[in-house]
Amino acid sequence: MLLRHLGHLIVALSLCTITSPAWSAEPESLTSEELRDLVFDKTADCRKEKDQSTCVNYFSAEGEVVQVLHKDGKRKDGRWFLDDSDRLCILWNGKLKPLCFVVIENEDGTYNMVKRGKHVSTMLKLYEGNTEKL
Repeated sequence: MLLRHLGHLIVALSLCTITSPAWSAEPESLTSEELRDLVFDKTADCRKEKDQSTCVNYFSAEGEVVQVLHKDGKRKDGRWFLDDSDRLCILWNGKLKPLCFVVIENEDGTYNMVKRGKHVSTMLKLYEGNTEKL
């Protein structure tokens, strides 16, 4: 009798693992819809991970992007778009190839921008509209 109950329990547990969602240690990246909501007509405080320098980006509703570095005031202009792989892409003026990032939300409300598996920059805080008049 005990073996029969144990057998039913094993079957029930195995069914739970089949039908339950898989828990992954890997954080999920934002979808195109989530990305659009995140950056559309928003200003983002950002940090470049390689040297910890800070900047501000404005993602216009028309698909334009402006970046200004805090340390020297250097400005870059370009276009932003979302690709078919749920990535946020930026094509800077004068460049031929866009930079495309998978964006991952962190528990603290920041967003990692990941290019080819490497955390390149972080969006620290986002604001509605063009708060810096870029």
